Amino acid sequence: ELRGGAWVVIDPAINPEKMEMYADLDSRGGILEPPGIVEVKFRPPQQVEAMHRIDEKLRQLDAQLPNAQGDEKQSIEKNIKAREKQLLPLYTSVATTFADLHDRTGRMKAKGVIREGICWKDSRRFFFWRVKRRLLQDFLIARLQKADEKLTHGAAEALIEKWAEESKVDVKSDRHMVAWLEAQDVEARAATLRDAFLKSHIKELYGQLSASERAGLLASLQAVK
Repeated sequence: ELRGGAWVVIDPAINPEKMEMYADLDSRGGILEPPGIVEVKFRPPQQVEAMHRIDEKLRQLDAQLPNAQGDEKQSIEKNIKAREKQLLPLYTSVATTFADLHDRTGRMKAKGVIREGICWKDSRRFFFWRVKRRLLQDFLIARLQKADEKLTHGAAEALIEKWAEESKVDVKSDRHMVAWLEAQDVEARAATLRDAFLKSHIKELYGQLSASERAGLLASLQAVK
């Protein structure tokens, strides 16, 4: 269970290129615990309001109240208070369970604060392949970024996954990706990317020259050739 300021210390947002966060399927995470959320977001007056909107018996009593007078009115009001008192623990319990659902693994994944929910008994095997993939993948990314100075970490990762998909590899499987990454010629991949980067860079610089400068450059290149 992870609460409050403790989350900030291990939040992947600190270094999204290197950090990933996972949670056990039975874990919980959030700023406040469910009872605290209920105290802030769904207090007793709000619960009573919901009762009068949902509970059929209270709706009937509310309908009778405007036309009642004297002892009859007092009796209806007494019955309303008794019904509210009877329902309050139930509504608090339901609200607490509802708040707890927002702290579970599925919701954390849906909000993007964790990458995946992991079953504890499978965690050792999962992280063995995950860490191995990340080491191989990050090494390749570093070489690609050295070859192409404009390549971001995210773009390099997307490029690697594209190459893997072209080789019919399941990019969601860490084990399959490890096998594919280990078979790659890293230097050849980097050299190909370096050539593409240099061509693009030269073309960009050439486009910035005036017509006369372009003509002079072409002439000098032909002379070298």
